[in-house]
Order: sequence, then structure tokens, then C-alpha cells
Amino acid sequence: MQFYHARRNLEFSSPSSSPLESPVYGVVSPNEQLDTKVQLRNWLNNGRLSNMPVGFPFRHVMDARGTPRISYDPYEFREELRSESRCSGHLAAHVSFAPSAAGRSKKEYLSWSATLPKLDLRPYTCGPPPKAPVAHVRVDTEVMNTEYGKHIERDPRIILRALSVSLELGLLVTVTLEECGDCSGQYWNVIYIGTANNGRRSLLFNAGVFRER
Repeated sequence: MQFYHARRNLEFSSPSSSPLESPVYGVVSPNEQLDTKVQLRNWLNNGRLSNMPVGFPFRHVMDARGTPRISYDPYEFREELRSESRCSGHLAAHVSFAPSAAGRSKKEYLSWSATLPKLDLRPYTCGPPPKAPVAHVRVDTEVMNTEYGKHIERDPRIILRALSVSLELGLLVTVTLEECGDCSGQYWNVIYIGTANNGRRSLLFNAGVFRER
């Protein structure tokens, strides 16, 4: 299996000038769209999503005995974005979780995604702009059977930062397992793979060797 190593570009390119920059109702200008990406990236890096559920990246719910447990049910929450737009109340990032679903390889994945308002070409309306997907992270369910899966359950920063990398590089980020050549069958390498729209894959990060639970 051949991978290409990706280099992180910490700056977004500046958008070209556009007549959409005029402050009319319902329009998200290119500069404003760029600013929403920077805001969301910074919040993800710093773990500053104020509306994420307790127990993120999953949810904690109470069972019949009042004991908290992890729920793998889907959810979505929104984060208001700072904006000078006259429709700023409608500018929000949305983060959602979907439970395991089989991909083309028949593997099952847990999936997190983020959307931002896209350029809205409908002037003089003040409805919510359409959503544009900007980040997508999926975790092979087999990863959750390792000690690294326990870290994912307990530390929200792992998925938040993976979403930040996905947003920054424009890649689908997949967390999966790779055989550890010098280890016994109870140990696995946990790796992060980035996939571009053209299908090209890159090895982003090797999280290390982890034992099965």
C-alpha cells in the first residue's frame, strides 16, 4: 500500500475579490466565508465548542439506575459564528455524529462531520444560507476495541483536532489499524489517513502501537 506524506499548510489562501462582498441580505461574502473557516479551525484546535454534548465525541445518558453510560446514537449541535453580516444570527457551524456504517471496504466506521454556511447567491433574503461540508472524520470501529479507542472515548480533543486537520487540509481523515510487524497479534498500529477528492491517500500521522482491550 503506497501513501503520500501530507504537509500541513497553516494558512488559508485569501479569496479573490467579488461583488458578493457588498453587505446585502442573505449573502455570505468570500471574506466572511474564509473567516468562518478560521474561527471553526481555532475552536476545534482549542476544544472551544460550547454546545458539544457531555461525553463528546459521543454522548453520556442516564440509564434506569441513574448511572451515566455512553450513547452511540446520532446527534447534531450548532455553534454560533461571530459575523458582521446583517444575517449574523443565521451564521452557524454544525457538527454531527453518525453511528457505524459499512464503507466500500465493508469496514464499519463511526463518523463525525462539520458544515459551514456556503456562499449564498440569493440577495435580499434573510433565511439561513445553505450548508457546505468542510470537515469529515471517520474512525474504524476496530480501533475502538484497542486502548486508543478508550482514549477517544475519554478525550474530546482527539476528534476535535482530527476535524481541524480535515478542515485545514480539505481531506477525509480516517483513523484505522495497521498490522504491527514486530508485535504480537494483541497489538496494532493506529494510523491517520487523509483521502483527497481525487482518491489520493496520504499518511498523516502514526498515533503509535496500542494493545487490544
